[in-house]
Amino acid sequence: MDIRQQRKLDHIRQALALDDGPLSNGFQDVRLLHDALPTVDFRAVDLSVPWMGKRLTMPLLINAITGGTSLVTEINRRLARLAARNGVAVAVGSQAAALRDPRLRDSYRVVRDENPDGVVFANVNPNTPVEKALEAVTMLEADGLQVHLNPAQELAMAEGDRDFRHWSGNIAELVRHCPVPLIVKEVGAGISMETAKRLLDLGVRCIDVGGAGGTNFVAIELRRQGLSVPAFEAWGIPTAASLAETVWAVESRQSVGDKATIIASGGIRDGWEAAKALSMGASLVGIAGAPLKGLLGGSPGAFSPSGNAEGDKAAQGWIDSFRHALQVNLALTGSSRIADLQNRPCLLTGALRDWLDLRGVPATFWARRSGKA
Repeated sequence: MDIRQQRKLDHIRQALALDDGPLSNGFQDVRLLHDALPTVDFRAVDLSVPWMGKRLTMPLLINAITGGTSLVTEINRRLARLAARNGVAVAVGSQAAALRDPRLRDSYRVVRDENPDGVVFANVNPNTPVEKALEAVTMLEADGLQVHLNPAQELAMAEGDRDFRHWSGNIAELVRHCPVPLIVKEVGAGISMETAKRLLDLGVRCIDVGGAGGTNFVAIELRRQGLSVPAFEAWGIPTAASLAETVWAVESRQSVGDKATIIASGGIRDGWEAAKALSMGASLVGIAGAPLKGLLGGSPGAFSPSGNAEGDKAAQGWIDSFRHALQVNLALTGSSRIADLQNRPCLLTGALRDWLDLRGVPATFWARRSGKA
């Protein structure tokens, strides 16, 4: 097993062993406005959303963090089955290993095989040449291509990349040549308003903020080396702040008919926090840790790629709870569908409000919405 394959296994074990954080995702400072006289039927609340020419039963993306070794093929298989059963999107981890070694392609291809009609995202790094990126898309018959930005993780890796000068130019090339929608995503340090504007200028039309507060790849890489660097592990933009900055960048730079789509990810744990992210302007919510921990038993000692029925039951239970919480949030804000929620007043308070004030992002943009979809 080469160093990259071993790193993939280490990522899973450390993701199970480490708590999220140390930064909060920031959603404790987001409040939805209660509607004491709703005009909705809870049983008729519709969570479904259109996405890339298909329809999802709810705005959820299972963000895989693994792939590239035969030992985790079964993990991706089970995540794909979970996504297929529930009609939600699923993404694979970086396909770099399979692009180098065709023998590893099954560990990714299994996601499409188990989810033939669903929304599946391919995943490459920002140094990937266009022809290899297209190969990654073809490998999965993917509906979209994630390009992950992870400079902090790279610097935390002894074997990581150190030269980021060509990322922007390569992303622009991918935008021009990719046959499916391109999603540029951070992996846990967040997207700032300035970075979002630069991505928009490159032609990117879907941004996954990947904020701080969830799976911490800097901490994971440091633990692989037996290190702990608290200041480095606390680096990044909390997800709620990153989401607000990115929404404001999109709102202030683009016409109504040309607005980029935003995905919120980074420590979102349940339907309650997902509802806040959706209300703030996300079209989809990406979650990696919770379903993975459900499937694998929640601890490194319980790590078993093939898992068991209890793991599948736990992951399905988490999905059911997520769905119910999202329905409750829609009903209590007087929303019959996700588009309604995205137009209801949303209050950004506390440390998040302080952050936005300093950054010149008006919290009143969310607080004083008319409520009309």
